[in-house]
Amino acid sequence: MSSQNYVFQDNQHDTEHIRLSAIQDEFDPDSRRRLSQIGIAAGWSALEVGAGMGSIMSWMAEQVSAQGKVVAVDIDTRFIENTNLPNVEVRCLDIAKKKLDTSCFDVCHARYVLLHIRDWKKAIENIWQSLKPGGWLVIEEPDFETSKAVAHPDKESVNRVNKAILAMYESMGIDPCFGSCLPQIFQQLGSEKIMVETYVPFANGGSRISQIMKMSAQHLAERYIATGVCLQADVERYITVADDPSVWAYYYTTVATIGRKPLG
Repeated sequence: MSSQNYVFQDNQHDTEHIRLSAIQDEFDPDSRRRLSQIGIAAGWSALEVGAGMGSIMSWMAEQVSAQGKVVAVDIDTRFIENTNLPNVEVRCLDIAKKKLDTSCFDVCHARYVLLHIRDWKKAIENIWQSLKPGGWLVIEEPDFETSKAVAHPDKESVNRVNKAILAMYESMGIDPCFGSCLPQIFQQLGSEKIMVETYVPFANGGSRISQIMKMSAQHLAERYIATGVCLQADVERYITVADDPSVWAYYYTTVATIGRKPLG
């Protein structure tokens, strides 16, 4: 039995491929910048948790070069299992249930992963113990509470869907504001040199972020409606305005937290 609460696990292959591609296009540049900031370099050993389609995995493989190694783990490896990169090892595993080797990675990166894990505390403990002394932890997670539409006749429908997203996660025992908890979690781990960045996209319909949330709404409509917070008509309006360039909205915040494991 998986310890995951991943709401897109049953998504069809082509649909999930499109959704993950959009996420990569939107968020990879900042993820690469953060990893570059900590100095990822040739010879490093890197761990990518929740590798998805493998874009960050592949980029890290380039940075660590032939002298280094990347281990990519996920409960769903369908998009990365046939990788031919010689310095990449793909493992299909549940990070909350299976420990990795102790003190073997110079850096670990995870994006939008811990939110979906019931026992995230165990998952992050396993990740933390796998880092070498002095190793870096880079985690990016969402805070959905910041999402809101502005100045449009369908604003209330959009905002009811935003509230339904919060209610859906809460009903699953997930904190929809999980990203904002990361700095304190890093402190509790004993992390040093904690750095925090937040990114709140303010974008109009037709943008990458609006399309990402549109695809989520199409796949999760029944779950949203089941919360009792929104109606089918609200979801339909939400999907329509996601394509309307005249509609502007704040989307969820990404909280990126970077910390270093003490040397001693």
